[in-house]
Amino acid sequence: MITNRDLECLGRSTGCVCPAGTDSAGVRGAWLWERRPARPETILALRRLVRRWTVATVLDEEIGESIVLVVDEAVSNVVEHAYPGPVGDVSLFAAPRPCGNGVVVVVEDQGVWSPPDADPGFRGRGLDLVRELSDHHAVLGSELGTTVRMCWRALVTS
Repeated sequence: MITNRDLECLGRSTGCVCPAGTDSAGVRGAWLWERRPARPETILALRRLVRRWTVATVLDEEIGESIVLVVDEAVSNVVEHAYPGPVGDVSLFAAPRPCGNGVVVVVEDQGVWSPPDADPGFRGRGLDLVRELSDHHAVLGSELGTTVRMCWRALVTS
């Protein structure tokens, strides 16, 4: 479940921390919070929502497109892999970081964690995309599901 911790700066484990002495009181910006069934049509719907959010919130177009691409990949992974039985939900949270130092995006499921194959073959490049396109990230898998946390140092609208 996305927690209050996700709404704050992410912490040392991701390298996505606010600089010491920053003030979060004046930070403004739109949050995006969605929970939807993990079905194929959700991939397109969330991609469109994230694109609208980045256009309105993130000033750097290239960073905005990177965010759209990795969210699309993370949501696709939930749809394809998280729920071998009945369909569960995928949750998406995106917001300017409270300290004002960029944006945070979290994609989460309550499905089954499957570690990546050692040799992904033709497919299986999603985590590589996350690693290359985000400034900091963490993938947390457990019996409770999977959480992908990503940060970008990006200027946001005020």
